[in-house]
Amino acid sequence: MVQEQAIKIKRGFVDRSWGQVHYRTAGSGSVLVLTHKTYFSSRSFIRVMPLLARDFRVIALDTPGQGESENPPTQWTIPQYATDLFEVLDTLKIEDFYLVGNSTGAAIACEAAVVCPSRIKKLVLFGMPRWKDSAARQDLRQSPFFYGPPEVKEDGSHYSANWQRIKSLCVGEPPECFEIYFQEVMSRQERTYEGIEAVLRYDEASRLPLISVPTLLMWAMEDTMFVPFIEHTARLVGHSITKVLHGSPLMYLRDPKLYAETLLRYLKSNGTKKANVSCQ
Repeated sequence: MVQEQAIKIKRGFVDRSWGQVHYRTAGSGSVLVLTHKTYFSSRSFIRVMPLLARDFRVIALDTPGQGESENPPTQWTIPQYATDLFEVLDTLKIEDFYLVGNSTGAAIACEAAVVCPSRIKKLVLFGMPRWKDSAARQDLRQSPFFYGPPEVKEDGSHYSANWQRIKSLCVGEPPECFEIYFQEVMSRQERTYEGIEAVLRYDEASRLPLISVPTLLMWAMEDTMFVPFIEHTARLVGHSITKVLHGSPLMYLRDPKLYAETLLRYLKSNGTKKANVSCQ
């Protein structure tokens, strides 16, 4: 009996005028692009990529300023991140693709779908960032846990503190889940929080109704920050499908099977054809 060959994840860099963008890729066929949340990277997808790569050529990008991608020259906006996404894919000679955005990556994916829907076959927004008002956005800027440069102590005690905090969040999880989670958190750099700032400046409520491609709005029940906005977000993207899953906002790391199965069920289904709209 011939055993199925293990799917390997390969890595690469794309040169940009300001630096390099790092990515991971696996599989073959139609392209599926994954974008991640702030303070994480393509590394957070390494447990789910082999599951998706059985049906797609998966490309997980490190957002500029995150993971192993270099910092952009200045604080970028979400439209700038979206423009860079298309330019990186142009370099990789990818014309059209499926796009899955996670948290900050969902905001980038939303904008990408608005400005150039003709290149996106289907869109998935997992944990789309939403805010009640400007005061809620400002409150997040006051939280050192979510905002600002990382705290680095001379005696290295910040390593131990993060180790214990993350360990308490990963009770019952496989060791590799905890290890990836810890590596991601400790890779936070001086300017990594700029991804959060870009989301806080983004007027998502005015952009979501402009999405014309088939869209799945996906949420995790434990995502207490954004779950309260499920119904309102669904109304803004009137043609969308909504799916709420039991689990963590880091479901692709903690429960990759459920995450992958949900994505594949939608991406491989016969959805509504996207509108015939060119890049704006």
